[in-house]
Amino acid sequence: MAEEVSSIVEIVELGDKRQISAVLSCSLSGDFLPRQVIYSGKTSKCLPSVSYPSNWHITYTENHWANEKTTIDYIHKILLPYISNVRQSLSLSSNHAALVMFHGFKGQCTSTVLQQLSNNHIEIAIVRANLTDCLQPLDVSVNKSVKEHLCREFSLWYSDQLCSKIQSVSASTPNI
Repeated sequence: MAEEVSSIVEIVELGDKRQISAVLSCSLSGDFLPRQVIYSGKTSKCLPSVSYPSNWHITYTENHWANEKTTIDYIHKILLPYISNVRQSLSLSSNHAALVMFHGFKGQCTSTVLQQLSNNHIEIAIVRANLTDCLQPLDVSVNKSVKEHLCREFSLWYSDQLCSKIQSVSASTPNI
């Protein structure tokens, strides 16, 4: 990755070892919700200067881990819009109950998070520690495949970004 005005773009980021967390979600009907990607850093300058899909939530924490703030952001920016759309498409009232499953991670189970869910008529089922590989639907069914797919898709997307950048730099460089 490089600044848009760079005349030289080194291909060093394909081996980028920055640690990130990606929050993956799906519905029982099989819909994958937009992702939340959490980078490691103290300011927004740690975020890459690339365009992610507009419905993804890209954020950061000091250690790239989810916490209460990222969970609340996730609820407001990803979960609530999805639930609202589903309620609307099924002609359900806005106070029709919904259900989410979280693992027992303390950042997802704070009183503030639980209150946000309750305020929006969302019930929570908490999967106990050390049981997510047995009971969490994404861990049981698709996490490995999704991770492989995301890695493959990111590599293809990133390769396209690099090719476009190289072509635009080549087009603007006079022939010698």
